[in-house]
Amino acid sequence: MGKSSALAGIIGLILLIFGIIDYFIASGFRVFVFANIAAGVFALVLWATTASRESLGAALGSRTTRYGANALIYSAAFIGLLIAINYLASRHDRRFDTTEEKVFSLSSQSIKVVKNLNKPLKFYGFFQGGQDQKAKDLYEAYAYASPKVSYQMVDPDQHPELAERYKVTTMGTTRVQYGDQPSDGTNVTELSEENLTNAIIKVAKGTHKVVDFLDGEGEADPDDSKSAGGFNAFKQALQGEGYTVRKLLLASKPEVPADTDLLVIAGPTRELSAHVLDATTAYLKRGGHLLVTLRPAMPGTPDPEAGLIKLLGGWGLKVGDDVIVDQVLRLFAGPALGLTPLVTTYGTHPITTNFKERTVFPMSRSVQPESPLKPGLSVVELAKTSDTSWAETDLVGLFQQQKASFDAGKDQKGPVALADAVDADLKTMGLSKEEQTARLVVIGSTDFANNQYFNQFFNRDFAINSVDWMTGEEKSISIRPRSLRASSFRLTVDQFSLVFALSVLMLPELLLILGVAVWWERRA
Repeated sequence: MGKSSALAGIIGLILLIFGIIDYFIASGFRVFVFANIAAGVFALVLWATTASRESLGAALGSRTTRYGANALIYSAAFIGLLIAINYLASRHDRRFDTTEEKVFSLSSQSIKVVKNLNKPLKFYGFFQGGQDQKAKDLYEAYAYASPKVSYQMVDPDQHPELAERYKVTTMGTTRVQYGDQPSDGTNVTELSEENLTNAIIKVAKGTHKVVDFLDGEGEADPDDSKSAGGFNAFKQALQGEGYTVRKLLLASKPEVPADTDLLVIAGPTRELSAHVLDATTAYLKRGGHLLVTLRPAMPGTPDPEAGLIKLLGGWGLKVGDDVIVDQVLRLFAGPALGLTPLVTTYGTHPITTNFKERTVFPMSRSVQPESPLKPGLSVVELAKTSDTSWAETDLVGLFQQQKASFDAGKDQKGPVALADAVDADLKTMGLSKEEQTARLVVIGSTDFANNQYFNQFFNRDFAINSVDWMTGEEKSISIRPRSLRASSFRLTVDQFSLVFALSVLMLPELLLILGVAVWWERRA
């Protein structure tokens, strides 16, 4: 009887210890606390009323008991270490995202934006009851990235004065307030990292740079949101980054407007007039910035981009009369010809800094630096195709017969450059008496930025980074937030306490009790 009662005493101590731990750590699951304390007290009372102190002392003095006591001490020390680590973690917040795509972290663009803030920024989240876990988690991520960011969850019913001050009329609105003036802020009604970051960019910039899309000669239309070939997705992304986007009918104007920070010529399908070409050249000579996207020439018809290609030749670029072909592998069909080359090789340039992502350039012609370059010109090949690609010059065979094969005497073997950045020192080139720089980015594909392909892979980042570099917004160059996020589930406090008690306390407790019981039975 003494042997059994002594075992009951040890088990009672274990039950009490785990009950006390649960009381302080996972207080939401009270059933576990009360069950452990009640069972522990009962076991100790049983031991106290039935066991003699001599038998317990003899048991404690044995070698096996000492080994068991050491094991208990080590276990207690380990539990104490875990408690200390959790205490330090709660006092010193550090986050680690171990997912490959960093789906639980802000994008590099969002982090860059908040780190470069000049004034404090505060999120006011207007939600029913002042509670929304998704919004709170997102606000906390921004606040973790920069000490200048803070947030406040607001119940509009309890604080109507804040809703009135910031003109909030819709539940679920986030007020992005930059500084103290109510005018230095904006409201976001659709909660997402992309929308919040774009709002921060808008309020932090203050002024908006102007991007003009050339219009009138069959260029891709930035207002076209319905067709696959439209450029409305590009326009929306630029506006989200704080740019003012306009359409420019240059044929009816004497020159490119003085407030144009970037001129975009997006794949004209009709020949540009001499006036438009001259005005574009004059714009570059006064330190302008030009983004050009091209289309392959169709066989049997004059190339509508011939004049534009000649203009680009004066700035160190050679555009091929070709189409880039790359082999693709199809399941159960083997290799096939592809006119949508996938790019993973990039040059060393601010546009592609740390850029290791995939981009796709459908229906592209080659764009490469002239050799030798004129003094004052610097050209970087931004993107190159794979080793299995080539620049096909037999356009008749490709488009009319749907056949293509590499001809070593005519075609260029891959890798083939299809996007280039030009930095032109106008003073060194003899085009200006003052220190001035013109910048160009020329891309052999227009389709890469249309509504169909703009948001595929990382085309958007490549396009917007190009705009940022040319307009002097290098701080904004980065990888932007992805719209696709990892799925997750959330637990209430009581649910978390239950999971914690079952997995971290109850299971170890049962194993410890079982181990003590087995050891006790075998000790003799």
